[in-house]
Amino acid sequence: MIVAQSVEDLEKIDEAIETSTVSGWEIGAALVIAVLAWPVSSVLGRLARRLSRRIPGTPDYVPELVGRSTRAIVVLVAAAWSMSLLGVDVGWFALVVVLVAVVVFLMIRPLIENLAAGLLLQSRPSFGVGDEVATNGYVGDVIAINARSTVIKTRDWKRIHIPNQDVLDNPIDVYTAFERRRSTLDIKVDYAADPAEASQVLVDATTAVEGVKDDPPAVVLARGFGAGSTILQVRWWHDPDIRSQNGTLDGVVRAIREALDSAGIDMPSPELRLAGEAAIEVRKSGELP
Repeated sequence: MIVAQSVEDLEKIDEAIETSTVSGWEIGAALVIAVLAWPVSSVLGRLARRLSRRIPGTPDYVPELVGRSTRAIVVLVAAAWSMSLLGVDVGWFALVVVLVAVVVFLMIRPLIENLAAGLLLQSRPSFGVGDEVATNGYVGDVIAINARSTVIKTRDWKRIHIPNQDVLDNPIDVYTAFERRRSTLDIKVDYAADPAEASQVLVDATTAVEGVKDDPPAVVLARGFGAGSTILQVRWWHDPDIRSQNGTLDGVVRAIREALDSAGIDMPSPELRLAGEAAIEVRKSGELP
C-alpha cells in the first residue's frame, strides 16, 4: 500500500514537471535567474527604501517595510520564472500571489489612503502649515502635514493628529485664509429707544475697541423685534485668527454695555419684564403679591 502510494505521488510530480521538453539553454537561464535573484532583490529593495524615505513625513517603519516587501516579491517572481523554465507548472503561483496581494492591500489600505490624501493636501493645499483651522471637531494651528496625518496644536496646547483621509472627507474652516474676518453680536435695546441713536452709540463704542478695523468700518443693522425690544446686530472686522476674534468680542461687549448705560438706553431682560407684568396683574386684581 505504501509503495503504491509513493509511486502514485511520483507520477503526479512527473506530470507537473515536463522535463522532456527542457533544453540546456532553459536550464542555464533558470540557473542564472536563480543566482541573480538575491542580489537584484537587494538592490531593488534598497532603491525602494530610499525612495520611500524621500516622501515627507513618512514613518520610520514604512521604508523598511517597503524594502523587505520589494525583495520578497523579486525573489518569488524569480523562483516562479526559474521553475517555469524547468517545466514546472506554476499556475499555483499566480493564485498565491493574488491572495498575498489581497491580504497585504487590506492590511496597508489605511496607510495608502492617508498617504495619497497627504500627497494631495501638500500638492494642492487649501491650507498650509501656520493656518488656523477647524476640522473634525478640533480647532487650532496647523503645525505639520505628513504622510499619515495633519497635526494641529489646539488653543489649550494639545497636539492632535487627524488622519489625512478624514481631513479630506470633512468640511474645513480655514480662519486665516484671508487678511481679515468679520464677527457679529446681536443686541436688544428697549423698544422706546430711538434705533438710529442706539445704532450710533453701538458703532462708536465698537469702533473704539482695540483690534477692530476701520476698513471696512463697523456697522449696525436692525434685525427684528423681541419682547419689548428692538434687535440690532453689530458687525465689525478684525484680524482672522481666533485670538483676535475673542479679544475684540470681549472688548466690544464691555464697551457696548458701558456706552448704553452712559446714554441711558436700556437692554430689557425678558425674565424681569415678565415678572414685573405678573406683579402688576396681581395688584390690579386686588390680590396680595
